[in-house]
Amino acid sequence: MMAGNILAIDDEQNIRHLIQSEFELEGLAVTTAGSGEEGLNLFDSGRFDVVLLDINLPKLNGVEVLKRLKQKAPQTEVIMITGYGDVKSAVESIKQGARDYITKPFKLNEILALVKQAIRDNNYLTVPQPEALEADSDASYEFIKCPSHAMQPVYELAKKVAATDITVLLQGETGTGKDVMAKQIHYQSKRRNGPFTTLDCGLLNQNLAESELYGHRKGAFSGATERKLGLVEKSHQGTLFLDEIGNIDLDLQKKFLRFLETRKFRRVGETQESEVDTRIILATNMDLQEALKKGNLRQDLFYRMDVIQIYIPPLRDRPEDIERLARYFLQQNALEIGPKRISDEAIRILSDYLWPGNLRELKSVINKASILAESDMILPEDLPSHLAIHKEVRRRWSRTLQDMEKEHIINVLEKTGGNQSKASEILGINRKTLYKKIHKYKIFS
Repeated sequence: MMAGNILAIDDEQNIRHLIQSEFELEGLAVTTAGSGEEGLNLFDSGRFDVVLLDINLPKLNGVEVLKRLKQKAPQTEVIMITGYGDVKSAVESIKQGARDYITKPFKLNEILALVKQAIRDNNYLTVPQPEALEADSDASYEFIKCPSHAMQPVYELAKKVAATDITVLLQGETGTGKDVMAKQIHYQSKRRNGPFTTLDCGLLNQNLAESELYGHRKGAFSGATERKLGLVEKSHQGTLFLDEIGNIDLDLQKKFLRFLETRKFRRVGETQESEVDTRIILATNMDLQEALKKGNLRQDLFYRMDVIQIYIPPLRDRPEDIERLARYFLQQNALEIGPKRISDEAIRILSDYLWPGNLRELKSVINKASILAESDMILPEDLPSHLAIHKEVRRRWSRTLQDMEKEHIINVLEKTGGNQSKASEILGINRKTLYKKIHKYKIFS
């Protein structure tokens, strides 16, 4: 039996009771809560490996509870429970850091498999500290290169900047892999044998932000019982990656600007400055021009950040990468779950989906399908149902648009008595384009 502590937050008592009774038969300790507020209070009083969280909670909804859980403990694995009609909210929760989601009605063996996999992953990986930092000098770091035309200029630019110590700003939607690209720049650089240290500023406690970055002396403030090194020191002779940099407040922005310019800093509670040799990579999904207009970003910091920008396109703009990524994620799961293949039809369904959660959502879908597939081949029925429905809706929508265009052209030609010159003028297209559409739709056949 597998040991683990589970927190189940759901306003339906029968679901809470079912999860608790069945999971405890598997050796898992389950604590339950009927509301988001109760769940957060219980979370503060214990340590949980996995949280099962219903999206549709009264008062404080599941997505908001998720955000607060991730602020308290970013490493906690959270699996969302949602009704069929709330898939959009479930995808949003993936963007906010949820590991996965499952729709009601669910099979207990399915959710149990997801929970056990989350516990195994937590035990297998090095758990980061509450400040969400990671120091990594693993020379065996693996990078998957995607084949799409959209990504080739990204790789080329990343390779060029890796040879320098210039500050880099990575931009792109949540889940596009900005953290992976930052690591790739580090491992292609002369600093590859030094630490790669990260801080997710989106999860940063602003009251302790300065201490996290620069460290503090013992007794600098209440609770500072010992001297602490900040992330900038821990990244000496390596790379410091600050994710969601747009989330730090204006006061810290001013101090961070000076650090960017001089690589000098002062620990909280100290008067003497220290200096480090570290390379800075920044990332954000924020519209920085909009942040400037709203006064949420200092203009001098923006200009200092805006040296080299690398934009990582969303997955929907590079569907030819999906198969390569899906097979790569399957390969990653092989050690824990066993080798799996994926059918061509399942790949087609994945390729037709728009992936609002980008790579993070794709990885979640592949992980779930790997666990739930009854054979060594992932089939369309092993994928979340909304992916196939989305494909059918797109197919119908595309066909409907063509039907509407054909009907409109026929109506205009009838009004003009078949005069293509007048018809093309009314339609706002040239005669050559009209001629092609007439033959495409076989209007006179």
